[in-house]
Amino acid sequence: MRNFSGLSIFGIVLLLSSLQFSTSSCTKEVERDTVIQIERDTIVKIDTLQVKSIDTVFAMEVSTWDCFSYQNGGYLIPGPKTYFKTAEGIEFITQGANVGTRLQTKKEVGFENKNIYYKWKPKADGQFSNFVPQIKYDPVTGDGTPPIQSVDLHSFTTEFVWAGSTLVSNNNWYYTRVSHIKGTDNFRFVTSMSNYDNKGGTVIFEKTIPIYTKHGYIAIRMGDPYSIFASCVLGECKIAAN
Repeated sequence: MRNFSGLSIFGIVLLLSSLQFSTSSCTKEVERDTVIQIERDTIVKIDTLQVKSIDTVFAMEVSTWDCFSYQNGGYLIPGPKTYFKTAEGIEFITQGANVGTRLQTKKEVGFENKNIYYKWKPKADGQFSNFVPQIKYDPVTGDGTPPIQSVDLHSFTTEFVWAGSTLVSNNNWYYTRVSHIKGTDNFRFVTSMSNYDNKGGTVIFEKTIPIYTKHGYIAIRMGDPYSIFASCVLGECKIAAN
C-alpha cells in the first residue's frame, strides 16, 4: 500500500470521516445558536411590551419608593433616619457625611413620547451637596462619574458649582421636566423655579440629552453631602403626555 506524505489511504479515509463528522457537529451548533438568538429576540420583545409608556402620577407614599444607600450598597428600610413621608412629599436623608442616597420608583416604567416631571427641594443644611435627577437602569448599583447603569440628567449643587453643575439654593423648590422629542432619541431637559417651564416657571437650566433606552426607574439622588443632616424632598413625580 503506497503512502501519501506519510499517511496511508486507510488513514486518509479515517481523517476524512473525522472531518465530515466535525463539520456535521458545527452545523448543529450553528442551528442551536440560531434558536437561542430567536429566544433572546422574543424575550426582548416581551420585555418591551411589559414596560409600556403610561401616564402615571407616583404617590408620595413610602410604599411607592425605594431608597438606595451608597454606604451599604443596598436598600434602606423606611424610617425617620432614612426616608419618610412629610407634608411636602418623600424626604430622604444622607447616611453620613459624604455618603449619599438615591430615591427611585419601585418598578421600571416607560416614558417614550412622554414628559417626566420632578418637583424637588434640596436641603443641604447650608453646606455643599450634589443633587441629580436620573433614569436608573439597574436599581441595585451605585452611581459615579461617568454614570453607572443610568442616565444622569443633570447635576445641581448647593453652595458652589462643581464639575459643570448648576447652582441651586437650599430649601427652595425646583421643577424639572424631561420631554421626549418625538421621532428621536433626544429629550429636552428643563429645570425652573416657581413652576414647571410649561406652566410659567422661570428657567434656570435647559439642554438636550439623548436617552436611548426609554424605560427604567425614575430616580433622584443626593451625593457627597458635607453635612450629616443633608436631605432632599421629592414633592411630586409623574409621567404625562403633556
